[in-house]
Amino acid sequence: MKTAQASFHCSCIALLVGIAGSLPAPAPAGEPAGLEVGIAVRDITPELPIRLAGYAGRNRPADKLEHPLLVQALALKNPTGERFVFVALDNCEVSGAFTQPLLARLRDKFGLERGAVAIVSSHTHSGPVLEATLTDMAQPSADERQRITKYSERLRAQLVEVVGAALADAQPAWLEQGLGRATFAMNRRVYQGDKVVFGDNPDGPVDWDVPVLRVKGTNGAVRAIVFGYACHGTSVRSGDDWYVVSGEYMAYARQHLEAHQPGAVAMFLTGMGADSDPSPRGRLLDAKRHGLQLAGAVIGVLDRPMRPVRSGFKLAYEELPLPLAPAPGREQLEKDARSQDVHVRGRAEAYLKMLSAGRPLPDAVKLPLSVVRVGNELTFVLLGGEVVVDYSRRIKRLLAGENPWTVGYAYEVPCYIPSARVIHEGGYETESSMIYYGFYGPFRGEIETQILGRVDALVTRLRSPAS
Repeated sequence: MKTAQASFHCSCIALLVGIAGSLPAPAPAGEPAGLEVGIAVRDITPELPIRLAGYAGRNRPADKLEHPLLVQALALKNPTGERFVFVALDNCEVSGAFTQPLLARLRDKFGLERGAVAIVSSHTHSGPVLEATLTDMAQPSADERQRITKYSERLRAQLVEVVGAALADAQPAWLEQGLGRATFAMNRRVYQGDKVVFGDNPDGPVDWDVPVLRVKGTNGAVRAIVFGYACHGTSVRSGDDWYVVSGEYMAYARQHLEAHQPGAVAMFLTGMGADSDPSPRGRLLDAKRHGLQLAGAVIGVLDRPMRPVRSGFKLAYEELPLPLAPAPGREQLEKDARSQDVHVRGRAEAYLKMLSAGRPLPDAVKLPLSVVRVGNELTFVLLGGEVVVDYSRRIKRLLAGENPWTVGYAYEVPCYIPSARVIHEGGYETESSMIYYGFYGPFRGEIETQILGRVDALVTRLRSPAS
């Protein structure tokens, strides 16, 4: 506890010193980065009341708003015309079913092919439920489903709008990167006998890195501050605060950063920390505390010399099928269809419908993954799904010379993506979470080798001068 308190106080001091010393930035020396950057923001706050995503235990809609929810887009454009767009979304996650019509609109309107737009969900558990995205986890009423559908349709339109606005805003820019540290992420897998349960495991793996990218205009003004962290957006989980719409700790961090750097857009890219929770947690006050620490870590980076990022970007995108263990037979499915647990029952009924229709049962899950290499100084690795921290740690070792920035919850979230270790140990991330995502699992243990192998292959492809 003393260590956590000291870290929190240090982060507060860093934030206050940064604010006190905020001065107009001089124009950078030299030439811009060799690419153009566009930035856009839209307000996506829902009308209340609305069901919130992330927990099955909530029993009513949210009826209060803490602050506006946002969607932000940062577009990269090469001198040769290639484009890539990061979309940072204040929501728990999006599914392939939700994004499919959206991606079609983006292709038709802007010529952006699949992989060129990465929607990165913040994974706040205080954002609205979306259509076809863990919708049944909340067990909404018919009236609540209508509100969810209405909000989802509006959100898709705003996603198209914000991408278009970011593309239209593209202009020459200087990029700089650095790395900080925040310590509130706590591994949540606790070992009790032969079981793995939720709790705080201070000895478990975490990723405390805070990567930072600063985007400046040709006049030296800071246009954007992009930052990341690998931790669930689950600071709030009790009392009346549980029914308040908020962007969680990452939104509070953005607010601090934008106050520190007026005129700049602060944008959060979620890391690979699906088995990490904020600690402590429970109330909105905890989310505010973690947001302050995270902002302090970012300002600490901004106040030190940062590494220039030069030249344009290269993109490599794939969709990798991850094999599942064989599905149970009809007898087990019929037994599960009589379960008292509505979620277990729903999964079994869906599988039985597939059998009755003569359709094959799922034997794999599609995982979108990409690598975005900016010059020789920065390599983004983006994975779909709720990716556990083992992947972040291994990718950073594998690509140590590439300045890797690991991003999870990208493109879409089909389910948790456990490592070989987590699959072997069992627990929520590899077993019971699959109930809500509608799959019978677990994954086969070789998926970690498959994912890391494809990431390495994509990076190798982009290193080639001909790529």
